[in-house]
Amino acid sequence: MASERPPGRRSQQERRSEAEARLLAAAIELLSRKGWVGMTLAEVGEAAGYSRGQATHYFGNKGALLRALTSHLYRSFGEEMQAAPPVPAGLGAVLSYVRVYFERSDRKWTNARAILLLHAEALLENSDTAQVVAEYQREIFTWIVENLRIGIEHGEVRPDVDPTLGAEFVVGAVRGLAQQRLSRGPVENIHGVSDQVVQLIKHAFAADSGRDRRR
Repeated sequence: MASERPPGRRSQQERRSEAEARLLAAAIELLSRKGWVGMTLAEVGEAAGYSRGQATHYFGNKGALLRALTSHLYRSFGEEMQAAPPVPAGLGAVLSYVRVYFERSDRKWTNARAILLLHAEALLENSDTAQVVAEYQREIFTWIVENLRIGIEHGEVRPDVDPTLGAEFVVGAVRGLAQQRLSRGPVENIHGVSDQVVQLIKHAFAADSGRDRRR
């Protein structure tokens, strides 16, 4: 008979998963305060409650940590999108994205700050973050483009809207507003803006017939 694991004793995989989760949480917290360039693997290990070399042990180098935390950040936002009330594909789905962005469960906006800083540092010459960030954000751009196209087909979105430019506008608008608000002080400055931002973006894209139907 196979021996059973003693009660309370975790497997090596469970311990590894917990360590990686703590290291990623510490890395995101540091990133949200210091930026990617300003943080080190040693700091991540210490902030997670481990030795200075623990992050290197688990991720190998800073580039691998960047990919892991970027994946985690985008996956976390994807889970927020999945938890939102379902809406049909089209303009409504795009507006749902906007609402989820501003009504995220992370009330301190730690994840959002981290993402915004990664995007800002992607503008630096020889940036470590540019390629990785571009790879992960391509998915959300593709998703918005597709939903704007569906909105055009359904008569919800004006036919003269370029879906690619529209997707860039939506993402740029929400991130730009978030950056403006967060840079001016407490995170409370950003709470409660989702309704008006949703309305602004709706009026930017909605076809006349779509507006008439919603009146």
